[in-house]
Amino acid sequence: MPECAPALISRRLAVFGAAATVLVRPRQSIAGTDQKRPAVIDWAAAETLLTMGIKPVGIADHHGFRETFQSFANLQGVTDLGSTWEPNLEYMDRLKPDAIYLPGWSAISRPQLESIAPVRLCSIHGSGGDPVERAIEFSRTVLSHYPEAEQRDVMLGAQRRLADMQRQLPPRRIVLINLHGTNRFVNIYAAGSLPDSVAKHSGLKNAWTSDVNGFGFSSIGIEKLMTVSDSDIVILNQGRLTANALTAMEDNSLWAGLPAVREGRVHLTQPVSIFGGLASATALAEWFSATFSDAS
Repeated sequence: MPECAPALISRRLAVFGAAATVLVRPRQSIAGTDQKRPAVIDWAAAETLLTMGIKPVGIADHHGFRETFQSFANLQGVTDLGSTWEPNLEYMDRLKPDAIYLPGWSAISRPQLESIAPVRLCSIHGSGGDPVERAIEFSRTVLSHYPEAEQRDVMLGAQRRLADMQRQLPPRRIVLINLHGTNRFVNIYAAGSLPDSVAKHSGLKNAWTSDVNGFGFSSIGIEKLMTVSDSDIVILNQGRLTANALTAMEDNSLWAGLPAVREGRVHLTQPVSIFGGLASATALAEWFSATFSDAS
């Protein structure tokens, strides 16, 4: 867990269930004709498949995925497909996948991909609508694609836990931020983002209502957080990057002057995947429940 100023950050981090840490079984020989061999360009789709015990043959931006989804330890043998916006189609063709999972927002030519394998869209992020509902819908779609998945019960359990936590929390006002490398700006999340959707499904109220981009966030100067000074601040923990940013914040007078900082109403989540799927949504909902269920 990153080191941060104890006076500024709530330490109420809990140990979460299978949705937060997923054990992925080792991949068997690929000789069988029924072997599951998806190639994945969308990270939320990759998380969903791995949660079900299905290891992709390739993932776009493999290094970035490992850094963001650190609970998946067993990714040996997974090929790096290149960037998410321009994957290496030659590599993908050599892998002979049984399906290709593509972000719904992607501009990559579907006919090109379909010449390699059937294309399945993942539209959790950047496609409008409610990301939590889309994550649930997508997980059900994947279960229909792979009904014999080894860990399908993990995904079904995540669906049930998320349903159980619906609207369980008081409507406490919060803002959801991701700290930049600079200590002058933050990304703030609102409608259309997974963190906002999880917070609202949990019963919390997102105080930030200004315009955001198609993925549900905007970059703002720290001083703009004064416009929502009655709200708790939730920092979406991105591991080492967040730890470094918090160190930089120690010398920021604007940050130190925010009422939430002065009054100890700043909360650091467990490491969270902002662009994840149902497993990420469930883990964040459990953190919200542990953090705010007894809050005044």
